Amino acid sequence: MSEEGYVMAWMVYLGAAVVTLATLWWLSWRWSLAAKLTLRAVAIAVLFMPWPVAMDTDTLGPAWVVTLFDTLVQSDGTPLRAGAPLLTTIVLALLIGAGLYAWRRTR
Repeated sequence: MSEEGYVMAWMVYLGAAVVTLATLWWLSWRWSLAAKLTLRAVAIAVLFMPWPVAMDTDTLGPAWVVTLFDTLVQSDGTPLRAGAPLLTTIVLALLIGAGLYAWRRTR
């Protein structure tokens, strides 16, 4: 893939991720504060975390796509290569969402 194609693919992905996040934001505006904050934090973590697409390259892709590709397509791929950091990021996002909820309730 050429450099221009790579940049264009990222622009399309980021545009779709922003639209997905805006839709999620709009759909969850009536939910409880705890559900809104945690769901939005997890969605941001999953949609916007990059990870190298291969071991020997600096080319980045969305971590959830890399995990899915390693799991389903690669015969020698391990899903933990991008899956473990993605799970760590999701747990961190849950902690941040819970912290924001606690901070908001005390305020």
